[in-house]
Amino acid sequence: MTYTVLTLILVGFILLFWLYNLMYNCFSKSFCVLKNQNNGSVTTKDASIISVTTLKKSKKPLLELLLLFENFSGHHIHRKLRVWDSKPQLNRFEPDKTIPIGLNIARKPKDPVFLSQQMCRFSFVFVIICSLKTIIYVTGCYVLMSEALERIFSEPNRYELIFKSSNTWQIGIVLIPVSVLFYLLLQKIGVLSNGKAMTQNWNSLYYGTGATAIVSGYRKTGTFIKGNPLIQFHYTFKTHNGQIVEGNDTKIMENNQSPQDTDHLEVMYLPNNPSVSRITENLESMGFNNILNILFMVLFFIFSAVFLFSFYQTVFGT
Repeated sequence: MTYTVLTLILVGFILLFWLYNLMYNCFSKSFCVLKNQNNGSVTTKDASIISVTTLKKSKKPLLELLLLFENFSGHHIHRKLRVWDSKPQLNRFEPDKTIPIGLNIARKPKDPVFLSQQMCRFSFVFVIICSLKTIIYVTGCYVLMSEALERIFSEPNRYELIFKSSNTWQIGIVLIPVSVLFYLLLQKIGVLSNGKAMTQNWNSLYYGTGATAIVSGYRKTGTFIKGNPLIQFHYTFKTHNGQIVEGNDTKIMENNQSPQDTDHLEVMYLPNNPSVSRITENLESMGFNNILNILFMVLFFIFSAVFLFSFYQTVFGT
């Protein structure tokens, strides 16, 4: 029963992984909003609109706003926010205007910024839709696995030979370790951030303060992103109390920029822990990191679908 048990473990792991992601993405946001309404973890601030980009033209256009506002340490930071303009005739979203925004601290390490015309709303419709999606997914998994287990246990020796000669378990054995190693590699070279790094970045952006750092050296990482080299810079900066701190961070050199010509960098650091610092540009433009995370999940979903389809054909096609 070695190959049968191995195949079933791989199938169970993949089904539980996607069930966890489905429930986390569906329910954590809704219950987080409900909890935050009760504990007062939402802070309101005034933000200046730097620029407005229309992403979709319609009666209620989709706009991307570049905002400038103070973080919790009084340091000005930039963030982008997408909004549906339900009343474009009022011209509420124009450059140089000021709008109220909310910062949901409990969403750390995710983006906490939202348009704050009023307190966050808890959407029961969204919860109902998520509940239906979860029920459909669990029902599908139950139907698949109950029928598969019934067939396997009715003829265990036959299916052991079938699984041994099939490539289903081989796909799973290759899929999961390669995905994990690839994900860890992206984190190692600094393209993706792990949970601890994301929390540090969040704290640095929303609780940190800024400084101008002097570049003391750089190193080519050998990594290219969209054809642009990723360079690791070593720098020193002076904190607000005069302490000299060393740090290092990576930066994508775009538009034929040369690392030799980079003498200074704008960085942000935690006042209570200056050893934690990052280049401000990296903290304010985490969109690329989010895109890579989504792309990785899409690829893993495709691989998972291929594996489950192979499992289905092996069990029900023989």
